[in-house]
Amino acid sequence: MVYNGMLGSREICEAILGHTAAQVGISKWLGDIGKRFGSVYIKLFGYPPTTASRLLARKVLRVLTKDRKGVLLDVGCSHGAFIFELAKRGYSVVGVDINRESVEVGQKIQRHLGLKNVFFHHMDILSNHFPEKEFDVIMTFETLEHIKEDSKVISEFNRLLKDEGIIIISVPYAENVKEYLEPVGACRAKNGTYVCIGEGGSHYRNGYNLKKMKSILESNGFVITDWEYLCLPRFLEPSILSFRVKYPLSLLFANASRNRVKLKVTAQKAVRQS
Repeated sequence: MVYNGMLGSREICEAILGHTAAQVGISKWLGDIGKRFGSVYIKLFGYPPTTASRLLARKVLRVLTKDRKGVLLDVGCSHGAFIFELAKRGYSVVGVDINRESVEVGQKIQRHLGLKNVFFHHMDILSNHFPEKEFDVIMTFETLEHIKEDSKVISEFNRLLKDEGIIIISVPYAENVKEYLEPVGACRAKNGTYVCIGEGGSHYRNGYNLKKMKSILESNGFVITDWEYLCLPRFLEPSILSFRVKYPLSLLFANASRNRVKLKVTAQKAVRQS
């Protein structure tokens, strides 16, 4: 079974490649190739076609096993790279993102697939309208570093989770965490100007280490149940065209590498004893 293989259609590829982030991040000729052959590529090799994202997806699916179903919230979902596979596996999935264009692309894909258990919302998670204890699982991948009040976000996750619910977090790894007063690292467009893909599109910190993450989680009522670094040899770092070769190699060499790319943490909501 190919991860997200159901996204292999011409209409879905055109929707993804039409996003501003794709137009900024890839060359025109690669975009043209994607529009012509992307659907076949995704059917054969899955989506997203980057080694780090797919290694993360494997690790997440080990946590979200078949016996754990329910309502799942994906915060910073973009156009739903993780959402659709989980919906196919039985979860009712709600995706939220602060970038309106990403949400609109996700909605196009949802309509094309005809999935009734996927819902997208354009919103700031700190200004959401969800009731307390609404979700069984909350996941957020490469999002916290874009949010200044990251501890406040974790506190909100506690409010939204059912008792003993879990959160799965992936963040860039940083041995020495640096906090920025102003967001840095916006995307650079082809004309030399800077593009911030939606509010929060650049970083308020360079990443997290386990000590930093543990402090934020425990201070907001969570207990870490599992954690690991996602390591990737430098010669296997992301490349769309070589993904079909690099991804299988990454499965062989990731455990032997010391090049830490991401930190993945699973934590459970601590239930207060009455």
